[in-house]
Amino acid sequence: MNVENLVVKLLTGTISDAEMTELRERLQDPEYRSRLQQYVRDNYDLNMAALETDADDAFEKVMNAIEDKRRPVRILRPSILKYAATVLVLLGAGLLLQNYLGRADREVLVPADESITLELGNGKVQTINPADTIRFTGTAGKIVATQQQGVLEYTTEGQTGDTVYNTLRVPYGKRFRVRLSDGTLVHLNAGTELVYPISFEGKTQRTVRLNGEAFFEVNRDTLHPFVVETGAIDIRVLGTSFNVSVYPEDRETGVVLVEGAVSMNLKNSPDTAAAPVVLAPGHKGTYRHDSDGIAVTEVNTDLYTSWRYGELMFRNMPFDAILKKLERHYNVKIENSNSVLGKELFNAGFKEVPVDSVLTFFNDVHKINYEIRDNQVFIR
Repeated sequence: MNVENLVVKLLTGTISDAEMTELRERLQDPEYRSRLQQYVRDNYDLNMAALETDADDAFEKVMNAIEDKRRPVRILRPSILKYAATVLVLLGAGLLLQNYLGRADREVLVPADESITLELGNGKVQTINPADTIRFTGTAGKIVATQQQGVLEYTTEGQTGDTVYNTLRVPYGKRFRVRLSDGTLVHLNAGTELVYPISFEGKTQRTVRLNGEAFFEVNRDTLHPFVVETGAIDIRVLGTSFNVSVYPEDRETGVVLVEGAVSMNLKNSPDTAAAPVVLAPGHKGTYRHDSDGIAVTEVNTDLYTSWRYGELMFRNMPFDAILKKLERHYNVKIENSNSVLGKELFNAGFKEVPVDSVLTFFNDVHKINYEIRDNQVFIR
């Protein structure tokens, strides 16, 4: 067995006495130590920008766990439990999880499969298959958009006369992208609806409406600000990259700025003279729907934007919040009746693994008791 798999077995509490002895012996060899350290560093660079410590520090944590002779080899300490999932991803768990967690000892959970839809200005609803190539025409007979390779792209010609709006809806379990007529690229996360004009021609500002989560790469135009309207907040920019999350069930609106600058304008504020909150790169603005202000914190932006690449990254997140993200990402139903567990904080990260593997991981590593009945997950 290779040294990386032995380390994963150590951190998941599945390593045998013989394997522990083998691991200690192998790591006496400088070549093996160097190989593992490089492996940690490489996977850190690729997958774990969310890790607060660097790759060398992560490697030292692994080494300390191995050298601690007082540690029961089959039981994870609480301190290790808190970062075991993070280190699993650090060690390339995208592949390892599939191998380690792929056993089928539970009822299989089958995610629902719903279609992406585009509602046109005339009310007609068109089903979107990301594998297809489709052209959409406006009332004047001109091509206004082309859908190809998972991106719906609008032309600069657009529509003359009255403003025509399209509504793009992405169900749970899927993601999609749309390039608006001004060149702005919008990544839509699962469970998201975006309403936008097919052309911004003649508009003093470029306004869209969002419900759900999206990452915007706004094409700069100093004469025509770009505005994202949500239920409680308007986000105003000129040209920048930022993430907006405004799922109704989350009871908050979050804006994370990657580059550029954005302002958050609170609608219906008791303080009508309140100035907009301006974010700097690397900061998050959060408006809780039961409050009267916007809180600004410095964050690791990768935690909030990695979903674009199919990654799930959780850092000090309550288990109930993780479950809600899993429901959206996989389009499954999860019911948690363990209120204490729901408030517990976890670190974890997954990429391109089936939902069964994620659930089995939490069950094996964090001892979470769950079962699948009638294609729904129940946690006790």
